[in-house]
Amino acid sequence: MFLRAGGNGVSRRQHLPQLVGLGVAAVVLVGGTLGPPVGGVDGTVRTVLAVFAATLVLWITKPVPYAVSSVLCVALLHALGTVPTFADAASGFASTLVFFFVVLLLVGRSVANVDLDDWVAARLVAARDTPRRSVRRLSVMVLLLAFVLPSGLARGVTFMPIIDRINASFGAPADSQFRRLAYYVIGHLNPVASLALMTGGSMAVATAELVNASVRPLTWVEWALYMAPPTVLLFACCTVLGALYYDVSGEVPTGASTGTDADSEADDPTLRALGRDQRLVLGGLGGAIVMWVVGSFVGIPTLVPAVLLVVLFSLPGVGVLDASDVRAINWGIVFLVGAMLSLLDVMRTVGAFDLVVEAFGVVVPPGAPDAVVVAAVFAVAVLVRGTFSSVSASFVVLFPVVLEGLSTTGVTPLYVSFGLTTILMAATFLPFNNPAVLVAYDRGPLDATDVFRLGLLTLAVAVVVVVLSWTVYWPFVDSVVTI
Repeated sequence: MFLRAGGNGVSRRQHLPQLVGLGVAAVVLVGGTLGPPVGGVDGTVRTVLAVFAATLVLWITKPVPYAVSSVLCVALLHALGTVPTFADAASGFASTLVFFFVVLLLVGRSVANVDLDDWVAARLVAARDTPRRSVRRLSVMVLLLAFVLPSGLARGVTFMPIIDRINASFGAPADSQFRRLAYYVIGHLNPVASLALMTGGSMAVATAELVNASVRPLTWVEWALYMAPPTVLLFACCTVLGALYYDVSGEVPTGASTGTDADSEADDPTLRALGRDQRLVLGGLGGAIVMWVVGSFVGIPTLVPAVLLVVLFSLPGVGVLDASDVRAINWGIVFLVGAMLSLLDVMRTVGAFDLVVEAFGVVVPPGAPDAVVVAAVFAVAVLVRGTFSSVSASFVVLFPVVLEGLSTTGVTPLYVSFGLTTILMAATFLPFNNPAVLVAYDRGPLDATDVFRLGLLTLAVAVVVVVLSWTVYWPFVDSVVTI
């Protein structure tokens, strides 16, 4: 990769962070396995921690793809003798979470393949009103589409051309307040909407599966009860505050085209009636949602409806999904999740998490109130999150560590799970921190300063929502669920 880029005059300095990361990972691995004991840690525990630290450096700096560094991690766990068999080193790949990621990504592609997302967006978000009403309609549709399209990036790519079309119909400049606010909604806030449902996106799936494995079983309906209201509140508050930051009330449409007439409807395929494939996908999604709801009460595994849906869309004569869709999956994230879960299994087996708990005891003052401890731990998690280009990857890495670190406190593990996933999803300060934000930054009018300021705004509101949920709403849901 480096040679190919460098041969065309691309400066090696562009790859310096990756090369440095590769060197640091090698030093950490060699020093951790062959160097003198540090802090009295020796043997298998030291080796596992060295592999974990080296892999973490590779994931953050990305000198090689996620899939490559993840396979290397599993191979090192086995080769260095931390586990008796290779199956033990790769145990995380047998997790439901890995397969759920794959099928959920395929479900998202099925919606895009039949242009169902474009049809919904074009039908219900149109330049018929003022910029303020258009933003309001856009926000509602982003929330609604999160229920059927489990990909924040896919939703973002769907709405961006529509935003630009509405902006042009207003006769507004490319950097208008309306377009800035709309790109904040579709960039920063659109991924947040994915948290409303357990099947809303990769972050929600990762959280749910890790909660099932480490805290307690969580049904699809329970997730909706706990997370849908806080998510909607966070989304709505940020939209309102964003509208105050980017005041669109003074922008009046000046363009000639402010509506959709019969001629344009006939010419635009996204405004025609639903086709056969679109009806099939929409019906399949509705059936899956019904199965998830019913399954919460009768014990159907959450993975089953998603798998059945993918099988249906792949059948001969249906053809909504094919081999090209499988190849197009982001396998890097899938491998990262499997490798991280494998690492966690090995760390638990060898007792490495005992050191994590001890380290938290050193960092946090003894006897500090639980609220102070949680705030300090979440603050560190936000800082670490800033080094990741994938929010779900950062959560998979941070969640077990945070959960173990707070295990000696009196906080409720379930609240830690929901609070951490909300905070990490909101903490987007750099364009590369979230794919949806990166695409919005690349195609839209927001610059890096805007992304940073809007990230701070979203995080601040998320903190308030988490505090209210932690102290008032989630205890109320607990009382309802246990009745």
